[in-house]
Amino acid sequence: METRIENCKLQNARCKNSKEKEVIRMKRLIGLGLAILLVCGLSVVSFAGETTRDVTITVAPVVEEAFTIVPNTIDLGTVDVNTSTGNVTALVITSTGTVTLTFEKTVWSITATNPWTLGAPAKDVFMLKAAAQASVPGDWDTESALEFDTTTTTYNNLTDDAAGQLSLDKGANQNLWFMLDMPTSVGHGDSQEILVRIKGTSS
Repeated sequence: METRIENCKLQNARCKNSKEKEVIRMKRLIGLGLAILLVCGLSVVSFAGETTRDVTITVAPVVEEAFTIVPNTIDLGTVDVNTSTGNVTALVITSTGTVTLTFEKTVWSITATNPWTLGAPAKDVFMLKAAAQASVPGDWDTESALEFDTTTTTYNNLTDDAAGQLSLDKGANQNLWFMLDMPTSVGHGDSQEILVRIKGTSS
């Protein structure tokens, strides 16, 4: 009987020892697995890289370059020679397009049986000026930029009396004034039709 008990104790000790060995073996395997994962993780970090690619997007707006001048006629009537006259009520120039415009002016044509020419006032020679500003200039002679180029169809800037070129954003407007210096004398009494052309340009 005593021998059986001793055998059981011995067997239990062996089982316990076997379980402890198994636990130790499992711990070692887990430790090895964690070590492998750590090494792999470090390898990924060590050898990780990055790359980029660019996408360029280009777009252009559809713009409408448009403006109005209201009214678009001036009748100065009968005027003495060697005097100056202009519109007493402003014309209004308004940007109606979708883009900012800057403006230039020219005398496009002079129509008459005996047409005048454009230049410093003399016989059959007149000078035309324009100003784009809120009120009529107090002195038209202080700024040469108000004068039209003396060559027809040649543009120069449409300005105010401080020589600032007119620029209008969409929907903006400005008053427009003209002054005509009559010839000092004329060879004929023909009525003159002076066609002024205003040009708006977007940048």
